[in-house]
Amino acid sequence: MHRYKAVLFDLDGTLRTNQPEGFEAFVEYAGRVGIVLTDEQIKICEREAHRYWASDRVDADMARYDQRSFWVNYNQILLNAMNVARDCADCAHRIQDLFDEYAPQDVVFADTRPVLQTLRDAGYTLGLVSNREEPLDPFIEPYGIREFFAFTLSAGQAGCYKPDPRIFYRALEMAGDVAPAEAVYIGDNFFADVVGALNVGMDAILVDPRDVFERYYTTRVKRLGEVLSLIEARALRFE
Repeated sequence: MHRYKAVLFDLDGTLRTNQPEGFEAFVEYAGRVGIVLTDEQIKICEREAHRYWASDRVDADMARYDQRSFWVNYNQILLNAMNVARDCADCAHRIQDLFDEYAPQDVVFADTRPVLQTLRDAGYTLGLVSNREEPLDPFIEPYGIREFFAFTLSAGQAGCYKPDPRIFYRALEMAGDVAPAEAVYIGDNFFADVVGALNVGMDAILVDPRDVFERYYTTRVKRLGEVLSLIEARALRFE
């Protein structure tokens, strides 16, 4: 028998991404304004970015700032986390000036369709659960992956954001009233995806290509395709 009945996915950073990622652009632009970062500082920076986007600070800051000031404040948060802000008083502003040239490509990971196809063919119910505000169906239609999902659920539709337990419980209900122990959530944000899923009794697999969370969580993969072997191994233990 299957270990799981449902496999639920995050969208951004898990099935698709911007290239270069916003975080990668930030590190590049920090270097261009004279901030040389160590490998450990870069990991600290990426963890802080994940922590921020999984927090309620986002809504508070959006209400407080205009668009540019929001991003300058965000840059400052990352600089503070790396303990380099004192070295450059106006770096948050200068980095944001460089973001005027940021023009990323919208990319679906090469593993995305094969992974979704394999899991659906194996009989799992697949769901897509994202912290985006707008409904997900129109957004993912151009990617050619909508056909794989039994349902999609945005934070705007759920009325709350991961890691709030309510969005996970709503997803389990939409998956067919699946029990938390019968589902696994796959995402790239430890604070939103892993913490949220574990807190409701689900399993979680973290996509962590740069080993940013190696000291935080053990059930990690570097690329999406590796989740298949993890799910298969767990299923075999229940045969």
